[in-house]
Amino acid sequence: MKRRLILLLILMAPLAALGETRAMSSDELYAKIHHNMGLFGDIYREISMRYVDQVDPDEFMEAGIEGMLATLDPYTVYIPEEDTDDLDVITYGKYGGVGIEIGVRGEDKVLTVISAMDDSPAQRVGMRSGDRVIAVEGQSTVGMTTRDASRLLRGEPDSKVRITVERPGAPEPIEFVLTRQVIDIKDVPYRGFVEPGIGYIKLAHFSTRAQSEMDEALIELQSKGLEALVLDLRGNPGGLMNSAVGVLQKFLDKGEMVVSTKGRTSDANRMFKLGSDPIAKDIPIAVLIDGGSASASEIVAGAIQDLDRGVLIGEPTFGKGLVQSVISFETGEALKLTTAKYFTPSGRLIQKVDYFNHADSGLVVQPLEEAPDSGFVTRNGRKVEGGGGIEPDILVETPQPGQLGVELWRQGSFFDFVTQYMAENQEITDATVSDAMIEQFRDWLTEKDFSYSVDGEKELNTLREILASVDAEGSAEGDFAHLEHYLELVQDRDFDSEREFVRSSLETELANSLYGSTGRIEASFDHDPQILRAVDVLRDKVEYGRLLAVSDSTDKPNRE
Repeated sequence: MKRRLILLLILMAPLAALGETRAMSSDELYAKIHHNMGLFGDIYREISMRYVDQVDPDEFMEAGIEGMLATLDPYTVYIPEEDTDDLDVITYGKYGGVGIEIGVRGEDKVLTVISAMDDSPAQRVGMRSGDRVIAVEGQSTVGMTTRDASRLLRGEPDSKVRITVERPGAPEPIEFVLTRQVIDIKDVPYRGFVEPGIGYIKLAHFSTRAQSEMDEALIELQSKGLEALVLDLRGNPGGLMNSAVGVLQKFLDKGEMVVSTKGRTSDANRMFKLGSDPIAKDIPIAVLIDGGSASASEIVAGAIQDLDRGVLIGEPTFGKGLVQSVISFETGEALKLTTAKYFTPSGRLIQKVDYFNHADSGLVVQPLEEAPDSGFVTRNGRKVEGGGGIEPDILVETPQPGQLGVELWRQGSFFDFVTQYMAENQEITDATVSDAMIEQFRDWLTEKDFSYSVDGEKELNTLREILASVDAEGSAEGDFAHLEHYLELVQDRDFDSEREFVRSSLETELANSLYGSTGRIEASFDHDPQILRAVDVLRDKVEYGRLLAVSDSTDKPNRE
């Protein structure tokens, strides 16, 4: 604990010292560090020894750390020793486990297997989508979060873990004893063709293996006639900056500067240039982005856009452009510390400028110089926006379901129905959803008493409560019955109006149940508007060229 405290104070003291003045000699700085270390240690000791109620020294220290970090950006975080394994997952894409994706599903919020990874211990013993995990090592999972369960399921390779599941259609719980192995989380979970000539690569993470997996994917697709590429970065939260640079190396010329960083220290100020020739230099690219594309994803998207290497399609990205460095302590804990900001080749700041939690607190007296929000152009002279995040060249919004669709997803109805459907129709091998299956789903919703509030229902219930106090004879009940019947008709109408959304959602869940994540991705090719728009652009060489050319308009160029 003593070493842990000293390390904390060393990190804390410069912040306190900087509160007075920016220009400070080394002697003054170290004098303030020494003073603050002593002060903090005295306060910690006195409270730990003399406070009226005994406090846990470890918990008290951790609370102090969390409180201090809460005054900074949300990405500077303390990592307790028991959580440092998560850093290996982010960095190397590997962990010791059984290879299942779990989520909370159903009305009773039970931990449920979403899918078993290919060639994993879970797949080999027959665990499948829809299995409800009710115990791990005899410990009930009631009330557990997915994080809690992951901690129990992960462990050293070759160690064993006992998992008990309930399976739809099975009369008794099933117990599996699995031997953990090293599970590889693929950065590229899918590569294939949307149609002949137009390839599709889903890039889900940026671990140390992103570059090699992109190499493998591109070489395979090129051997099968790749003419144009859809690179899907949607929902990719990022990862390692060097991996983002490695991915860009596949598409851009040697020597290109693709990202720069700027921080307080000299080692934080860097320019990243590509060190080798690309393997996919001339292939037209459409990059898919959305609000879940962050950090390393934004480095890739920003460089592709700024250097006019491809067309960005989808929705604006998240805007996370702060560089973190991991500082590991001898006692096992770690600190993920923000040390710099990212900038695209045109000089745009990726980070949204409102990242600081308490901008008016006076804690930071000399923030890093910000980039302006305007005046940026791509290599071809197209105007692009600064100020955080990356805007697409073609804005294609994700269709939003109505009230019915939102509730069907929120309540897990698609997943639950498909799980039961597969248990009753084990011979099914095709993910096509027929009209008959949609009607069966509608009947299933009725059997399960599925309900949701439509516009006007809440007001109707309120009015009924008010009238109940003055209408003892219930003379208005007939009128209420008519109104309730009308609301039921509205719900039926909602189902018919969202029928295609219901169909595509069922297809996605059915494909996932049959073929795992590969099936889920391929099922989206026929109805995903962003993929469909990307294919249209890549088919049309004239439009593709126009989108990358300078626009005469004073508005945002090449936006739809």
